[in-house]
Amino acid sequence: MTMFNERESAFEAKFAHDEEFRFLATARRDKLFAHWAGDSLGVPGTEIEAMTSKVLHLRDGAGHDERVLEHMATVFANHGIAAIPQTLSAALAACAKQAREELLASPHFT
Repeated sequence: MTMFNERESAFEAKFAHDEEFRFLATARRDKLFAHWAGDSLGVPGTEIEAMTSKVLHLRDGAGHDERVLEHMATVFANHGIAAIPQTLSAALAACAKQAREELLASPHFT
């Protein structure tokens, strides 16, 4: 194998690894965020699991974060609470940080 092919293979492997990490971190973040919202609302575990399932089924890709935030704002509104967008954004960011830290600590990504 030539050096160019080896570099290309290494780049492709890194890209695949980075994409897998991004996908898993986003899914974990969304799950943590749904659990945070459920705990904040004081809803039972079964409702939290339903909220988590709904969030995990939102279409990934461009605009995903906005869809997640809009969905949670609707969930809060349905419970009679006007969620402040900055509060939801801050909670989503905190969940993203926690998700990345958890994944980096797992043996799969070391």
